[in-house]
Amino acid sequence: MSSSTVIVFLISFFIFSFSNAQEDSSVLLSFKNSVEDPSKTLSSWNISDNFCQHWNGVACTTKGRVSVLELEHLTLPGSLLVSTINALPFLLELSVLGSNFTDAMNSSEHACSLEMIKLSSNQNMTFTSSFDAMLSCQGLKVLNLSNNQIDGKIEVPIGNALEVIDVSHNLLSGEVPLFLSSQCRRLRYLDLSHNHLTGELPVDLLKNCTNLQQISLAYNSFHGPSFPSIHSLPSLEFLDASFNNFTGPVPAIHENLKHLNLSSNSFNTTRENLCPSLNSSRLESLILVNNKLTGRVLDSVLNCSSLKMLDLSFNLLAGEIPSTICKQLPKLEHFLAWVNNLEGQLPPNLASCSNLTKIILTFNNLSGNIPPELLSNTKSLQWLSLSNNRLSGEFPDSLEHANELLVLQLSNNSLQGKLPSNMTVQTINLRGNSLSGRIPASLNGFEGSKLAKPNVAGTSLKIASGIKTCGCMDSIFMLQGIYLEEMGSLLTAKSGGCKCSISFLPASFYGFSTSSPSFIDVSFNKLVGGIPRELGSMQDATYISLAHNFLSGTIPEELGDLKNMIGMDLSFNGLQGSIPGSFSSLQSLTGLNVSHNNLSGPIPQGGQLATLDASSYAGNAGLCGFPLASCTTSPPTATNRADHGYGGFGPVLAVSFAIGVVVSVICCTMVVTIDSKKRFVERACYG
Repeated sequence: MSSSTVIVFLISFFIFSFSNAQEDSSVLLSFKNSVEDPSKTLSSWNISDNFCQHWNGVACTTKGRVSVLELEHLTLPGSLLVSTINALPFLLELSVLGSNFTDAMNSSEHACSLEMIKLSSNQNMTFTSSFDAMLSCQGLKVLNLSNNQIDGKIEVPIGNALEVIDVSHNLLSGEVPLFLSSQCRRLRYLDLSHNHLTGELPVDLLKNCTNLQQISLAYNSFHGPSFPSIHSLPSLEFLDASFNNFTGPVPAIHENLKHLNLSSNSFNTTRENLCPSLNSSRLESLILVNNKLTGRVLDSVLNCSSLKMLDLSFNLLAGEIPSTICKQLPKLEHFLAWVNNLEGQLPPNLASCSNLTKIILTFNNLSGNIPPELLSNTKSLQWLSLSNNRLSGEFPDSLEHANELLVLQLSNNSLQGKLPSNMTVQTINLRGNSLSGRIPASLNGFEGSKLAKPNVAGTSLKIASGIKTCGCMDSIFMLQGIYLEEMGSLLTAKSGGCKCSISFLPASFYGFSTSSPSFIDVSFNKLVGGIPRELGSMQDATYISLAHNFLSGTIPEELGDLKNMIGMDLSFNGLQGSIPGSFSSLQSLTGLNVSHNNLSGPIPQGGQLATLDASSYAGNAGLCGFPLASCTTSPPTATNRADHGYGGFGPVLAVSFAIGVVVSVICCTMVVTIDSKKRFVERACYG
């Protein structure tokens, strides 16, 4: 071939390639002009720019042909999308997210050349039967149809090349088709979660799909007398079958599995050793919340030496916490087993789990004292919940060494001793113990600010708070693997009738810096003496309950400086004098209970105090003014601190007041809200 012939050929080739590339550009511009683009995601599609280099969502082959098309937030006809696919012969990857389809997708002649289809989080997206052929394309590797509200059954056979199938968060029904088990040799990722699928899980699905690495079946209605064996899936690392109706024993775990979540089923037994031989297991997360497991299940997980997350909450576990738990599970970070029947003492060497950030064992039958090492040696501990057990002995004085601790919940036990000083804990619930002595003036141990954000990265843990909680249990919970409504019912049964409505808190909860405790409940103890005026310096305090103690003296005027205060309960004590006039400046206050004390004088008027009813002040014969009977003198003001809580009046002769055994429980309403700083607060209203 002569040199001139070669030159002519090359010129012809480049002209032909340029012409074809221009055709792709024209197709995309025509598409842009035919859709609605309220978010301006196609604003970069301009004829003056190179579409391969500068157009948003477009990528090309080395020859300048469109190979990737990513669209989002459009309003478009499904038929237009299909015709555009047909006009782009080199297109391999198609993604359409968050868009609104105005008609159905019809047949596509070219769709079978696609390797990836991602049509997710769209509205009004429907398929015609002819378009279903796209799903069975032999070259298709990735199919993502999640979050589209697609209904009906899975009836279209899939292509043999598929590696990823995600049809989660739709309205699919019926059983898993058998052909899925026979055409899945290359399948690595399968997500059928959040649908309405039923029936037994095909045994062949976990037998033939040998390359599966992740399976999610959660939030369906699968059932069966036993879960199929996963030992034929040596590459499987992630299995989530939570929120179904499986029964029988928990399946045996092979050494490569890293995450297993079987929460909210009806599994009733575990094997003697859930994991293979010690030191060979790679299991990092075991979540078996809300099943029907009984007996010494904790013993069966001790071979799972790589565990970081262990959550066995809401079962019927019995026996003691193994004394070797930290030796055999040295990487443990999250230990949750609340609402069970565990008994015995907390093993002192639980503190040797140096990575522990959360210990939540509320509502068990644990007894004995709290090992001091648990607070002094676990340097990473953020959340300690041991409420509603049978713990006794002295309150640990090592709390001041727990520098990372954010939440301390020890309510409804029989702990004795004094309140510690210099606490750097954001949430403190010591309600319902036998603590005595005075409230320390140096209760707040914060030096500067502290980031109040528990580490839940890489977990499904969420934080919830009680609404209309009656004070018989903690008001803040960390949980996973159970519906809130079912959790509320189980807590009601476990607590002997305490009804609680619970809601999740937003992600911003604990995502702020604090310079003082925010939530303090030391009610129902044996505390004596006065209320330290130093509590008024805790500027981040939002809720304080000192109710049902033996406190005396006046209410410090400085408590009116707590500008973030939402709820305060000082009821059932022996407090004297008047209500500080400074309380009228508490603009965030929605709940105040000073009932059943020996207070006297006019009730301060104005501000949030005008929203409270008479029950907030009941049992104080000397009080007057709205909402009680009117006074003959003026109400106190916040101008004269020298009166030490008497609000401008001279000292009032107090009548001695003794508190007997109190059997009534003051119910409170907890309302979750976020203020202008997006911080968590709890609003308490008393009735």
